[in-house]
Amino acid sequence: MDRFAKLLLQSGQTSISNYLLKNYTKLGMNSDELIMYLQIKRNIDMGNYLPDIEIIINATGFSKNKAYEILHELIQKKIMRIKTLKNKNGHSFDVYDFELMYDKLSQLSDVSDDINHKDKVAENTNKENNMTATERKNVFKQIESEFGRPLSPMELEEISAWIDKDKYDTKLISLALREAVLNQVYSLKYIDRILINWNKSNIRTPADVENMRNKRESHNKSRNNKSNNNDDFKIPIIKLDK
Repeated sequence: MDRFAKLLLQSGQTSISNYLLKNYTKLGMNSDELIMYLQIKRNIDMGNYLPDIEIIINATGFSKNKAYEILHELIQKKIMRIKTLKNKNGHSFDVYDFELMYDKLSQLSDVSDDINHKDKVAENTNKENNMTATERKNVFKQIESEFGRPLSPMELEEISAWIDKDKYDTKLISLALREAVLNQVYSLKYIDRILINWNKSNIRTPADVENMRNKRESHNKSRNNKSNNNDDFKIPIIKLDK
């Protein structure tokens, strides 16, 4: 018993707000996401600000795919984000940050027991992003499928930024992914460059991409026709009388 008591003391404690435990469902969180938050907070309290996925898996029993899916959901719901900080020596390091979650908690009214609040939060989020939750999830699934592996938390954060910060249409992201795959480049940086170039060229919708491709094909056909006409042109042989 003494050994067990010593182990308890050495392990430390993680303090959780009762207000969060009471209202987490009103933020759109489910029980798996709450467990994920608790395990991340436990690590943060111990000084591990960006715990490795294996640590989370061992503590929760989630599969790797399930753990990545939950992290994705927390980022998508704007409960969590990955933030870059600097230490005293000026070196940068990344942390899991839940400031957005506490902002949402602070906005809950005293009458937040309305059982439809969760649906309202999800609806408002979808309106802000001008898309459905299904379309958003499909983007992540498509990229994971083409890359042949789960996306890392940093990659999830970058894709979320395309949607939430840059306001790229999800269908446009899918088309940029297609361009990258056709060029056999499986990199978010490459997809990001495509999206940036399209944005600079005022290509904002799938229809714009289609028009660009049609113009490119027409231009190529025109060049090929000119090339063929030049090939068919024969210089006449003229006999000169001596």
